[in-house]
Amino acid sequence: MRRRRWMRRIGAVIGTVALGGLLGFLVPTVIAEYTPQKSAQTGLVPVTNGAPELPIAREFINAFVRNDQATLRALGVDETAAVKANDLAASVAQIGNPVLLGTAGAAGASVQAYASDAQLNDGTHTILSWRVLTLSGRVVLILPPQALNNTP
Repeated sequence: MRRRRWMRRIGAVIGTVALGGLLGFLVPTVIAEYTPQKSAQTGLVPVTNGAPELPIAREFINAFVRNDQATLRALGVDETAAVKANDLAASVAQIGNPVLLGTAGAAGASVQAYASDAQLNDGTHTILSWRVLTLSGRVVLILPPQALNNTP
């Protein structure tokens, strides 16, 4: 009789500890899982200013600005980016090193914005900017939008 009573008490203590541990694990997990993310509207999560840029994006933009066709081919970029690098080299007399303006990323994708001082062939100074999209290790140049036609 005494043995049965002790077994019940020990079983109750073990059950209480197990239930407390289970609830202590499940409740925070469920709360974290169902809490809405801060940037659910855009799908992109901004990376903090101290976050490093992707090395492949930096390698691409440096090759693009220098018109290094061998490096561009080695990175596997499309022909549009190679042609745009040729156009850039033909239209500028001098161009500075690209500066990272910011990054934004999501799962498997990242966008880096770059800008650089440039002196055009006619002698005017301007600032050129580019966006580099990386999708699972592949680099794509995002072309700026075309100017609107002012005639209807």
